[in-house]
Amino acid sequence: MPKFASISVDSQGQKIETRHEAASIPEVSSFLRGRGFTPVSIKEIKPEAFSSQVVKELVALLKQSRIKMSEVAVFFRQLATMLEAGVNLSECLESLSSQTENQNFARLLRQTREYVAWGRRFSQALSEYPRIFPPLITEMIAVGEEAGLLDEVTSEVASYLEGQIDLKKKVVNATRYPMFITGFFLVAMGVMVFYLIPQFKQIFASYGAELPAITRFVMNISDFLIRNLAYEIILILGLGVLGLGYLRTGKGKGALDRIKLKLPVVAKLIYYLVLARICRTLGLLLHSGVPLVVALDHTAAVAENVVAENAIRETRDGIVQGSTLAQEMRKQSFFSPLMVGMVHTGERSGTLSDILPKVADFYDRELDYRIKALTSTLEPVLIIGIGVLVAFFVIAMYYPIFNLTEVMG
Repeated sequence: MPKFASISVDSQGQKIETRHEAASIPEVSSFLRGRGFTPVSIKEIKPEAFSSQVVKELVALLKQSRIKMSEVAVFFRQLATMLEAGVNLSECLESLSSQTENQNFARLLRQTREYVAWGRRFSQALSEYPRIFPPLITEMIAVGEEAGLLDEVTSEVASYLEGQIDLKKKVVNATRYPMFITGFFLVAMGVMVFYLIPQFKQIFASYGAELPAITRFVMNISDFLIRNLAYEIILILGLGVLGLGYLRTGKGKGALDRIKLKLPVVAKLIYYLVLARICRTLGLLLHSGVPLVVALDHTAAVAENVVAENAIRETRDGIVQGSTLAQEMRKQSFFSPLMVGMVHTGERSGTLSDILPKVADFYDRELDYRIKALTSTLEPVLIIGIGVLVAFFVIAMYYPIFNLTEVMG
């Protein structure tokens, strides 16, 4: 079917550019007028021109920066504020698209406004971009539209996204210092093994004396690593590619998620992080009016842990059979007794949507406490451990110098 590009004007005099698939120009014109738009220009897009335009748009899209979760959170926060002030949705989208610095996001918002202008629901327009607006968000927006509470729901979406951003920041902050120390150690060891130790070896070789066992041991390690460097690089790259390929499979991801929940020290951090995400997401969906079974589906999709996802889906299946949420959660070993007890209380009192965010807050506080405790414990342990290893190599290299007379003899 032929494709057409149109320029029309709405009732407020704003210009709108859209594309259509229709049999003829009159059909496009009739379509526009039927929705209250005044056609200004309608032109047929030739197949070559259309393909060329698509390529240009794809290239432009790749050049733009990716859309961050923080940008989406700011968008919903600003949208909620404007809707609460009585500004209509179309004007909100027009204003926010012009204020957005990320041109990729601005283009998306302009397209969303056009969808809304054509009579599509806001939730349907957002569902065109599932990577930016996942089903969890579009489902909430749809419920808000049905209930006439779009301003409240967009505010809740903004709060939810802000909470997820805070959780990620906590994890990043907790791992930043240990990763820096570990990286510094690896660089230092690389310099010693591949540069300094060979230099010392040449110096000691000029004396032709018997070296201490500790020095020979370190030099043998250095020789082995240097001699087999090419094989080591190939091995590391090969294992990395195979590992990443395996982790992309469902079986591999499940195995990794199960290992994460059994790792010493960090297992509790990951567990509390997942529980907090589950409680906050489920509570938000229920508070927005999303049915429990649908809410559990969306919660499972954002759990970011296969073990948790399976537990949620099995819980959902039990509820479909007529059981209660607390009864089904109790059957799953993944959910903590505290969480199950609070859910049971919420179901009995009819306040489940209010209790779940409080449970999430509890796990957030536990997560904060454990991150601080882990960081304060890990820092000195890492420093001492790295110091011992570096000292070992330094002593191994300088011990013969301290006994220079014996070595020269």
